[in-house]
Amino acid sequence: MSNEIPNLNLLTVFAAVIEQGSLSKAAEHLSTNQSTISTSLGRLKAKIGQELFVRSGRGVVQTAYASSLYSQIKNPIQELNTVFQDLGTFDVDSSERRFVMTAPEHLQSSLLNLFSDQKYKKISLEVFDQPEDDEKVYDGLLTQKFDVMVDIFPPNHPNIESVKLFDGDFVIVCRQNHPRINGQITESQYLAETHAVLERTRDKKRSLAHHTNFDISQRKVAYHGRSMFSNLLLCSQSDYITVVPLSMALQFKTHLKLQLFTPPFEYKKISNYLLWLKKFNQEPSHKWFREALIEASQERLSK
Repeated sequence: MSNEIPNLNLLTVFAAVIEQGSLSKAAEHLSTNQSTISTSLGRLKAKIGQELFVRSGRGVVQTAYASSLYSQIKNPIQELNTVFQDLGTFDVDSSERRFVMTAPEHLQSSLLNLFSDQKYKKISLEVFDQPEDDEKVYDGLLTQKFDVMVDIFPPNHPNIESVKLFDGDFVIVCRQNHPRINGQITESQYLAETHAVLERTRDKKRSLAHHTNFDISQRKVAYHGRSMFSNLLLCSQSDYITVVPLSMALQFKTHLKLQLFTPPFEYKKISNYLLWLKKFNQEPSHKWFREALIEASQERLSK
């Protein structure tokens, strides 16, 4: 084992493989190829004289030594990244920047409208729908496909930072002129009707199950939609009922001729968190973008 400090680039590659979970994702993250990543890991292994990763199936698993090494170098590497990011400049009036994010369906329109405002002439926003796979929920952040994401849960990843934007209500929705529901809905009515539900789950539970202890398994479900809007549209043309965030229901209440009801059972509000990589905490344009979203959440998104 050499007593010399390994090349910083080798340590950066090593840290990326740990954080991304695979050589291929680390290569994408660092804008290089898998062969370069493998070569760098080989050089680092030779330098320190220790095995860092072992093959497991189609991927690699870090050794105990690698875990220990990473725990000691991750903060210094993040601090160095911050130093170089702070050297950058960003001016909202003159700098051109396109931000990319993923967000829940009920916030997408408000977010896009925020950055279509002529106030930000050289700033634009691209919004993606949320991933459907729980196991890949953070992949877009970790590979830097997205600058930020909005999620209903705080993150459980050591390299991701978060802040709560706001808590929002949800409502039960049905069409006007519904044959059995008019002006109010009771708990027994809610269970007696036929439902359109969101097919997407988080932590193997449907969205509503995260926000109430009421036994929703008793519901009669007729339609499993992949979007809340498709559920709203179906309910506007049928006798089905559905549940959506209040902000989304208000967007379409008039156009789709909907009735909105506060749930007749106990429930918790929907929390919305802004998530980003810790390494971008002090990067000027990224910091401005986050602050703009936080400000917007107070002014528009929480309405």
